[in-house]
Amino acid sequence: MTPIAKVAGDLDTFGCDCAVTVALKITDDSCKMDEEQRALFMALYDHLSPYKSTLFDDTIHELIRQSRANPTATLYAQIKKERERAMAIITQEKMKIFKASVRGSLLISQYTA
Repeated sequence: MTPIAKVAGDLDTFGCDCAVTVALKITDDSCKMDEEQRALFMALYDHLSPYKSTLFDDTIHELIRQSRANPTATLYAQIKKERERAMAIITQEKMKIFKASVRGSLLISQYTA
């Protein structure tokens, strides 16, 4: 198992919802991370196992997939709406903690794999 797959597999529901929210931010280009960090967090999203979200229904994954494959203004508007709704619940502070936790877990996982 790769370090990213292990970290993704260890996320609880809140962590998975945070990962989806980061994927939304990256997809609509509202994320301030550099390209390396964007790639890392999209890989984390891509390794999520199916889970029961408290913030999103199953259509969110199709929305992200479509936006990655063929971005349009209409899709970006939908993503923005979902992202803003999720961030109002998660909060910026908790999102910062989540991202730091993922980075730390990946670092540890790389040395213990």
